[in-house]
Amino acid sequence: MERIKYIFDNFDHVYVSFSGGKDSGVMLNLVLKYLKDNQLKRKITLMHLDYEAQYEMTTDYVKLMEDKYKDYLNIYHVCVPFKVSTCTSMFQNYWRPWEESKKDIWVRDLPENAMGKDDFDFYDENQWDYDFQEKLSVWSHKREKAEKTAVLVGIRTQESLHRWRAIAKERNSYYADKKYSKKIADNVYNFYPIYDWTTEDIWVANAKFGWDYNKLYDLYYQAGLPVEAMRVASPFISEGQETLKLYKVIEPHTWGKLVSRVNGVNFTGLYGGTTAMGWKSITKPNSMTWKQYMEFLL
Repeated sequence: MERIKYIFDNFDHVYVSFSGGKDSGVMLNLVLKYLKDNQLKRKITLMHLDYEAQYEMTTDYVKLMEDKYKDYLNIYHVCVPFKVSTCTSMFQNYWRPWEESKKDIWVRDLPENAMGKDDFDFYDENQWDYDFQEKLSVWSHKREKAEKTAVLVGIRTQESLHRWRAIAKERNSYYADKKYSKKIADNVYNFYPIYDWTTEDIWVANAKFGWDYNKLYDLYYQAGLPVEAMRVASPFISEGQETLKLYKVIEPHTWGKLVSRVNGVNFTGLYGGTTAMGWKSITKPNSMTWKQYMEFLL
């Protein structure tokens, strides 16, 4: 809680990036606990980038947190057709959630509290999701007329080498030498308060404090997935290809919609995490040509 206290003591605008996953869920619950324990009469900004294609349990969890803690939150539920990378298709390297021209095959209906592209004057149809998210921080800072904005991101270095590098890399853009911070723009900083937590720490905190969490993780556990492999992310990115097939078991009705939403989903569901998808290295049986192997897989 010392890190949370430091942020609240030094920033008048606190903004939590919330995906509906275990890490951002704990991040949000930590902030809410600090507000309640200290009886602070101030709201925080909750930003949820809604990628349209996700488990219903993730949608339910996000709605639960938005509704249950609305008195503490200024909610930005963002549904924008920015570019999102996909590893499933042989014909495209990105797809767009909430693309108006694809409305008839959307995975689910637009949420009632959705903020669309017309709500953001900086939106550009060529933007990728990560570009949009960074500009959103600055836009929110100006909209809230803040002096200093702290964007709290629930990522942990244990999750991946990429995340470790993102935080451990030496830089000149720390806030007051806090190595779990990064300058985004003038008076706007990212903070990673749980960067050194382990996966076990996340679940101990949920159990100890009785916090709400995404019940999808219970089904992951029942399916035999190791705790370190349990991820809630856009289903079409490379990090999700190994577990994409679980949609068929956990939410078959959602799986049917995913297959028609983005090219190559069924193939990735079959071969995700294998050499057929270029996982680690690509090989073929000695008895086949590459053309024969491709036709066999298809």
